[in-house]
Amino acid sequence: MTETEIACQLYICVNQSSNSVDKRRFMIAMPRIVAALAQDIYAEHYQPQRMTAFAVQDPKLREIFAPNFRDRLAQHWLISLINPSIARSWIDDCYSNRVGKGTHSAIERLQHFMRKPHNRYYCQMDIRSFFTSIDRQILLKLWHAQWVKLDYSAQTLRQINAVAVKIILQNPIDPKPLLSGDLALLRQIPPHKSLFHSPAGIGLPIGSLSSQFFSNLYLNPLDQFIKHQLKINAYLRYVDDFMILGDQPQILLGQMRQIDQFLAEHLTLQLHPNKTVLQRVNQGANFLGYIVYPHHCYIRQRTLRTLRKRIYFFNGLLDPVHYPCHTMPVNGSWAKWLSLHQLHPPLNVNPVLLKRMLGTINSYYGQLIHANSYQLRRKIYHEMLGPIKRYFLPSNANYTQLHIKAIWLRSPP
Repeated sequence: MTETEIACQLYICVNQSSNSVDKRRFMIAMPRIVAALAQDIYAEHYQPQRMTAFAVQDPKLREIFAPNFRDRLAQHWLISLINPSIARSWIDDCYSNRVGKGTHSAIERLQHFMRKPHNRYYCQMDIRSFFTSIDRQILLKLWHAQWVKLDYSAQTLRQINAVAVKIILQNPIDPKPLLSGDLALLRQIPPHKSLFHSPAGIGLPIGSLSSQFFSNLYLNPLDQFIKHQLKINAYLRYVDDFMILGDQPQILLGQMRQIDQFLAEHLTLQLHPNKTVLQRVNQGANFLGYIVYPHHCYIRQRTLRTLRKRIYFFNGLLDPVHYPCHTMPVNGSWAKWLSLHQLHPPLNVNPVLLKRMLGTINSYYGQLIHANSYQLRRKIYHEMLGPIKRYFLPSNANYTQLHIKAIWLRSPP
């Protein structure tokens, strides 16, 4: 692949990426960034730069290592070239970070399995500290087994491999990452969940597009083992959360022990001892943000609590006296937006602010419409929104989403 061809593909990746704050910030310098990156990839000299580390609490406390814009662009380029071919060899019931799949497809598939008369029980498993336990040398071997199968010229294969190997073997804490956000929160991360405490050569960063792809590549041997050696048809996985279903609990327990042994022997992983659940299908399964039953599902209370916090925060932006925001977000899209525009409560109501609020609220409505939640959706609008209710209306009688009242979209005189 020529340097010009690489640059053209990088520009395609720029156009396909989300309209992030970093993207807008680097837009003027984009030609220089793309030209320099294309030259490095072409010459097989690509080297990832230091990351930014911070902690998030939504939905739970996690450590995030975010690559800079240049490295995110390189990852987009890499995944766009390798994912279509390599992902074809993965099982259909791997649902994480795959085009045309996702959480709702996984839940529908689980319900399909639950409705089978011979699937009276399920065994749900979770891998302990998955991302911080990945052995990068094992991942490298799995990558090399797939890389040679790609249908590209020898030169392009070398360029792809050079970028992939650098990303796989990158030590997220060397050079020392830039620390961001609430450092006290970052220090609360348990050592077994932090890359700062991982042994040499162990762990992939959460927060990278490449990590999403390579996590599926790393667990593909597990998927193949369960499907083709254990011969379990009723199996599905989303990242490191997976399920098997069957008619006899003792058989499921035996299969769970075989899975745990395979993980230890082949992938240096282990099941989380406190997150294995074996129970009847008709009792429901706590899976991917929903309580799932064979014919219906409900939203988790944790998701609803998070929505309540968001609504309180929005009211606090407009009326900090009656809605004091003791915990302003220190990272994430809202924190970046407030910081970029140097905004501090109380804020004046304007279409830009309302559209951002609406986007967040409707993202929750987007989750709710996949559950049995009509009464809850109605209650959110009529009882939970508080003062900001005056700016929004339901878009239809089913309360599937909200929209901004037309009067608040008018330009000020």
